[in-house]
Amino acid sequence: MAAVPHQGPAGVSTGTLYERYARQILAYCLQELGSREEAEDAAQTTFLNAFRSLQRGVVPEFESAWLYTIARNVCLTRRRSSSRRRRVEAAADLDTLQDAIPARLVDADELIGLPHALAALPETQRRALLLREWQGLSYREISEELGITQAAVETLLFRARRSLAAGLERVQLVAA
Repeated sequence: MAAVPHQGPAGVSTGTLYERYARQILAYCLQELGSREEAEDAAQTTFLNAFRSLQRGVVPEFESAWLYTIARNVCLTRRRSSSRRRRVEAAADLDTLQDAIPARLVDADELIGLPHALAALPETQRRALLLREWQGLSYREISEELGITQAAVETLLFRARRSLAAGLERVQLVAA
């Protein structure tokens, strides 16, 4: 995670805030969310929200309390949206999606291990990837669907693609 340095109206720099509090905010988010990946995304969102607030002229009286409040709200939002998705989604959603959307003709060897590699992805990564690649949603539409920022969607999709590629490589190495 890297913050863009920005000097707020009271001389508060996002770079300075990040340097001072990044580890503590990450630890707090990890404690709240239980997943390192989710915690990293939540901490990133926390500092993005802080940056935007500073741009709007917010001057925090107590920096750490202000950042922890932002982090708490980000974590609450992530837990709520995750809870809603679990109620709506089922493991069979991948099979339903496969039946509903026609696939292009491909060599059968290309698909070896795809269901396993997809199933190995964290739920949020898999959902974002399916919304983008199979349903063709824009980053904005995915951010609305998942209840996260567009920047978080970009990060989520990057991680999902990287994890999927690594999973497919492992399957191909085993098959060879």
